[in-house]
Amino acid sequence: MSSSKSALIPYVLFAFVLGFAWFMLAPMVPSLTNELHASLSSILLFISFYGYAMVIGSIPAGLWTAHKGPRPVLTCAVVLSVVGLFLRIFAHTYAFFFVAQAIASLAYPFLIAPIGSILRMSNIRNLKMSTGFTIGMLFFGMGLSAIIASHFTMTTGLWLGFILNLIVGIWLLVALRGIPRPDVTTFVRLRMTYSNWWIIGLVVSSTSVMIGGVTTSALGHLQMPNAVALGGLLSGLTFLGSAVGAALFGFLGEAITNAGPLIRILSILTLVSVLLVTLLVTGHLGHSEGMFDIMFFLAGMFGNGWYTLTLEEAARRAADNGSAGLNTAGYSMASNLGVAIIPVVLGPLVISQPSLWIAITLVLFVVAVVLSLVTRVQTRLTTGS
Repeated sequence: MSSSKSALIPYVLFAFVLGFAWFMLAPMVPSLTNELHASLSSILLFISFYGYAMVIGSIPAGLWTAHKGPRPVLTCAVVLSVVGLFLRIFAHTYAFFFVAQAIASLAYPFLIAPIGSILRMSNIRNLKMSTGFTIGMLFFGMGLSAIIASHFTMTTGLWLGFILNLIVGIWLLVALRGIPRPDVTTFVRLRMTYSNWWIIGLVVSSTSVMIGGVTTSALGHLQMPNAVALGGLLSGLTFLGSAVGAALFGFLGEAITNAGPLIRILSILTLVSVLLVTLLVTGHLGHSEGMFDIMFFLAGMFGNGWYTLTLEEAARRAADNGSAGLNTAGYSMASNLGVAIIPVVLGPLVISQPSLWIAITLVLFVVAVVLSLVTRVQTRLTTGS
């Protein structure tokens, strides 16, 4: 393995520890509310910071990677994450925690947004599999922390998140020394190319976050006695399903020459699973916890498999390695712009107008499925690039 390719393992693991430190806040929300003397909505804003950071930082991260290569961008991601996570350990006021979490969240776009360029400039050939593995580990970290962080005290959890990021971050910084800087003259005509894949990313990301955000409230509205516990479990299962889907279907996409049929199958499976999830959380399919567990896991698995393959397809529209990072940055920006808008606008309808909520959610997915069916997929070249 070349020195540049050896950076893939710590890069993937840093995605895991970043996701772990990010979503451990979900089960800590009650403790943070008491500790910081803040409202529930104010604390939930901390979890949303990563999405807002992606909207703001995706394009700058893509441009920086295109011109300077992965080393400075990933170094910035490590520094921001480690510094922000360290500061939030000692944050005992809302304003201090706000600043610390904002700093940590800015690592997200610098780590993930330009993934198309990062993998290509690091001479990684198995692009779909590597993309799926990276996104999968991010979601695995989120899902694992959502499930186990409730067993830690708040202080222990925050220290754990910082220490893991510090250790893997140092490993990544050492590995990055083997990646050469690009020839700047190669990237004189950088171009970000829009494609229909961006819309699919927007739909999958925004509706996934929306469903995760309203599940506990919807279950409480249905007067399920264990709504809070079940809501947390379902969020964790969705993230774990997302991790499995990204890694599994990224691997399968790498093994075939034309990913088009797999993308189309996943689009339909996601549509069906999301339909069943919406019917479950609105009480139309009964209250079977087993059915909840299965469908939330499958929705995460199929949805993130679809997301991962279309993310790489967006990168493949680029004419060069630098523009590939711009394309994935644009995809990420579109996805998180949807996350910032759709859950806020559409989410409350799950209780006030559940039938309308189901209808609008399904329309969004039908549009995304149609785009998957009609958008041309580029076949892989024999070189594996």
